[in-house]
Parts: sequence; structure tokens; C-alpha cells
Amino acid sequence: MFSLHPKLIDFDLKRLKLLINKFDNPQNTLNNVIHIAGTNGKGSTAAFLKEILESHNLSVNIYTSPHLINFNERIRINKKLISDENLINILEEVELKNNHNPITFFEITTAAAFIAFKRFPSDINIFETGLGGRLDATNIIENKKLTIITKIGYDHEEYLGKKIEKIAKEKAGILRKDIPVIIAKQTKDEALKILLNYAKEINSNVIELDQISKDIKLGLFGAFQYENASTAFTAAKFLIPSISLARVKQGLAKTSWPGRIQKLNYGKIFNLRKNITIIDGSHNQDGAIVLDQYLSKESLGKWNLIIGMLNNREVRGFVEIFKNHIDQIYAITIPGSPNTFSALDIKNKLDDLGFNTNISNSLENALKEADDKIPLLITGSLYLAGNALKFNETIID
Repeated sequence: MFSLHPKLIDFDLKRLKLLINKFDNPQNTLNNVIHIAGTNGKGSTAAFLKEILESHNLSVNIYTSPHLINFNERIRINKKLISDENLINILEEVELKNNHNPITFFEITTAAAFIAFKRFPSDINIFETGLGGRLDATNIIENKKLTIITKIGYDHEEYLGKKIEKIAKEKAGILRKDIPVIIAKQTKDEALKILLNYAKEINSNVIELDQISKDIKLGLFGAFQYENASTAFTAAKFLIPSISLARVKQGLAKTSWPGRIQKLNYGKIFNLRKNITIIDGSHNQDGAIVLDQYLSKESLGKWNLIIGMLNNREVRGFVEIFKNHIDQIYAITIPGSPNTFSALDIKNKLDDLGFNTNISNSLENALKEADDKIPLLITGSLYLAGNALKFNETIID
């Protein structure tokens, strides 16, 4: 697919609309579509919501991105990843009907999700935007039950704009006239103002947030996850009028979302180090703040850091936020990612922070070089998180 559709990002919905029209627009026949946009927390919010709904015996289809190990992770059909057979059949049909016309990788995968969800119906269909909102491929869905905006921050400025107001406006593009919206707790007042004004303009009722008690056990690490859980709980209450708090607790406790402050308890890396190892796909300022809060709360002293980042990221600004928790840094080039910084690029950007950054020519070498007497953090990119989980032989199902 990458060879057929080399252009990763190109905001123009005409291509996808033309293609999906050949399949009679399955996206507009789906039950109870929940559409989620935001900078941080989309995946975790979707995962919490999925588990709460399933704990109430509702069937859920969910489309997320990117995948960490296997492409199938993007399309989940009623508790299971889409099978290889169904995925391949649908992608081949899509390719055939597209007939070599220009289209992006994400547009093709989104078309596949629409078709899969129509063929394997569920009570609820959850879609996470890939990037932005207004011009995101998932936003050709018109019939939505509910929209959700998670926390908005700076990310993908080269596509969404450098001002937070512009970014918020792009995310708000998923809202629909007369369809309710849930807005997660925002840290940037300018973003919240844009969202509220637009919601009012199109008569999209803003549902008040219900806060989850911090005494409730969550399946995901980090205090910030209570905000995502609260957003998901509010959505679930809207969808299930007779919601059971006992079942909500059950769903929240069993939620998993790989690559987000994930502690390794088994596998190749665990066996190699025999010490605490955290994998996290954070790659922007807000993600770094969350990491800083988590490392402060853990109070485990200094950590080793293995870092790899894509070349549109702020490496120095990212690490500077949690640098006081770091002892040694091991920079790597993310395997299989053409748009990655080289290990040397990362070293050059971090050396003036006062670290003598080590260059490692592979993740495996970095793991062997890092001191196993202190805990280890692997972060900087979801693609790096995926590589680390694959190396660890983690199974995502």
C-alpha cells in the first residue's frame, strides 16, 4: 500500500468521496457513529469508551491509528482485530475500484474501515481522526450520534497551523449541526473558546463533563488518564441512559491501550533488563508534560532514556520538559520510518541540554548499553513504541 500510495498526507476529501461512492457510501448507513478528534488522548478515550460499552453488552467497532505492530490493529470488529482474510479481501476490492487513481494511504485504510463496519455491523461505531478534523478522511461521515473533542495542543503545525486557535478550528470541523458534542478538559483557554463558539454557532449542544473519581481503578497508567476516562464516561452516559456504575468500573479497570505509559511485565525486553521499563509514544509538548508528571509521581530517581523521533518534531523542547529525571540518553534512528531523525541528529539537538547523548545503531544495542540498575523510558514516537513492542514480542489483540 505504501508503494501504491506514497503520499502520506494530502488534505482533499474529493478523492475518498469519489471512491467510497462506488461502494454506495457505507459510512452513512452505520449505527451510532461516535467521532473523536483532538491532539492528545483520542486513543485512550476511545479505548475507555469501548470497554465501558462492551461491559454493558453492546457490540463495538472501532477505527484508530496508527497501528503499532500489525495493520489489523486499526480496525477492530466486536472485540477482535479484523482478520487477515477479511482485511485483504476488502483492501483488494478498494484497490480495484480505485483503479490506480491518486489517493493517500490513510484514505484507503479509512475506506476499508467504512466497508468493514458495514459488512460486520455493531451497536456502536467509533472513529478516531488521523490528523486534524475538518479535512480528515474520517470526516466524510455525515450521520453522527455524538462528537468528542479531546485535549487540544500543538502538533502537526505544518498542516494545522502554528496558532492554537487555528488548530482548534480544524479539530472543531468534525462537529455537526444539532449533534451533541463532549469537550474534554482543555488546558488552553483560546482552544476552548473556539470550540464553544463553533458549537453554539451550529447548535451543537455541549454535554457537561462527568468527572470520574480518582478512587476508581483504571487500566491505564498516569493521573491524566482520569481526564480521558471522564470524557469516555460522559459519552457512555449519553449513549446508555440506564448506565451501571459497577459495569463502568469493570470496563475502566480492564482498559488497555498499548504504547501509552505501558509498563513491560513480560517479554524479551523485560527478560533482558529485569528492571522497570516504560514504553510511551509521546512526541509533543503535552505528552512530555504528562511524562514529567508521571516520572515525578513514581519517585524512582533518575531514568535512562532511549529516544527516537520523526523529523517534524521538536526533540530538544520535548526532552527539556522532563530532563531532570534523566541520567543517560541513547539516541536511535527509528527503524523502517523514512521521516525519522537520525541518531546523530538527535544527539546534536540534545548535547547542549547538558547530556552526553549516546548514539546507538539499533534498539537492541541501546537496550544492552543502557544501565539495567536504573529504570528505563523508551519514548519519542508511536513508531518507536511499536518497534519496541515488536522487539519485546508483545501480542496486541
